[in-house]
Amino acid sequence: MIVWPCRLDVSTYAALGRDVAPPRPACPRCGGATGPWSGYLRHLRDAELHRIFVPRVRCRRCGRTAALLPWFVTPYRWDSVDVIGEALERSAAGAGVRRIAVALGRPETTVREWCRRFGRVATDLARVLLAAAVRIGWTGFDLPTAPGPRAAAAAAALGAAWSRRHGSVGTWRLAALITGGAWLAPNTTSPLAPDTASPVMARTSLDGGARWPATQQKHSPSGGTT
Repeated sequence: MIVWPCRLDVSTYAALGRDVAPPRPACPRCGGATGPWSGYLRHLRDAELHRIFVPRVRCRRCGRTAALLPWFVTPYRWDSVDVIGEALERSAAGAGVRRIAVALGRPETTVREWCRRFGRVATDLARVLLAAAVRIGWTGFDLPTAPGPRAAAAAAALGAAWSRRHGSVGTWRLAALITGGAWLAPNTTSPLAPDTASPVMARTSLDGGARWPATQQKHSPSGGTT
């Protein structure tokens, strides 16, 4: 998958359907040009439930296919990046799973799984986000030492630094962009993300950041990778 910085809100993106116009990034495997390769429909839940179209591209050189995910989508999860991020911020601030679930209107089991996954990746996520924040001008030093609060603070630091250069954006969308969508994907990381970040980031000020740890790629029923 390739995550891209979509400036549309979720409702507008959903309303566009197949008319959404994503970028055409170079193939993250070989650098070749990519072209449209169908796509698929999936659900996405924030304040309401949406059905969105996710386009795919195929490399004209090596044949690799990839889904183009807007940065408010987390792979293999129904809820938007913004909803999940809010839950994690509440958790990092000390709120319990039950209280978070009630506040966000989500099942306790769902919120608990988010928090467990976050606990497993928080140390790496904080390192990657802080490296990106420093690269675009963040100079703060007063950060928590516990992994969860530190990762949440790192996300906030990156969001503040980004906003000064590019305008306001959801903090956790940047985490999705930098990690290729893998920061909270269940038991997977982004197989197509290069050593630096999501392929679409090659033309942004965040390129060249710390590497997000990679694991085994997943294969779709069609034979491509996701």
